[in-house]
Amino acid sequence: MISLEGKVAIVTGGASSHGDAMWEKPGQGSATAHLLAELGASVVVADLDAAGAERRAEEINAAGGEAIGVGVDVREEEQVMTMVAAAIDAYGRLDILHSNAADLAHLYDPGDPEICRFKVESWHVVTETMLLGSMLCCKHAIPAMVETGGGSIVLMTSISAEMGELNLTVYGIAKAGINQLARAVSTQWGKHGVRCNALAPGLVLTPPSLLAGESVAAEYERHSDTPYVGRPADTARVVAFLASDASRYISGQVVRVDGGLAGQSPLVADARETGQMAGGA
Repeated sequence: MISLEGKVAIVTGGASSHGDAMWEKPGQGSATAHLLAELGASVVVADLDAAGAERRAEEINAAGGEAIGVGVDVREEEQVMTMVAAAIDAYGRLDILHSNAADLAHLYDPGDPEICRFKVESWHVVTETMLLGSMLCCKHAIPAMVETGGGSIVLMTSISAEMGELNLTVYGIAKAGINQLARAVSTQWGKHGVRCNALAPGLVLTPPSLLAGESVAAEYERHSDTPYVGRPADTARVVAFLASDASRYISGQVVRVDGGLAGQSPLVADARETGQMAGGA
């Protein structure tokens, strides 16, 4: 059902590595890059960590796929233009953009606290990487897609964009902007063959989220409908679907991949444990 043969994809934040052994486990970007290649796409693995991007590309090539690694700071427009040009130079076209780059380490050090404690530095780092970076990637990927008949853009957002949190203030605001970006791109470029959707995960066990500790993962599991929290492969599969022609009639949507967490009443977890629930006998 899902084939990406003949497609060319860019995955930003595709290295999932920051030069620290703690971060070497594959994250969502890396898992997605590998899966897109397995499904037949030629992949440009793009990351601020250029060496990491090249390593991920080498892994894909060793597994029988086709990939190149490119260093990029998505906050810098000229670098984004160079990234798109690298895809065209290497493979002759661009069909898929997965905008996934994020500085998630910044959420833990210095952190993203409640509104009266947030720092302007965090605003710039988080919003410029996530929101400005996504906008720049769209700006320069869209013309390349239109030249060959269209394409699919999958932005990375979060369920934190849809609810209030005790922290993650700037993160949630940036992700809410990405939700609107998906709708704007879909509306403006859909008639030219460009679809755009946003993927909204709940907790996914990636190197950054593991810093929060096992107790946080257990609490997310408690409040989810599924008996587990997400893994990078869970989001990678949905990106692959949205990137493929199998999802040709889906555009301008924010797709939750959260185990049902955001659709649940906040009282459900306690009710499961106590048996007390609204409307019960």
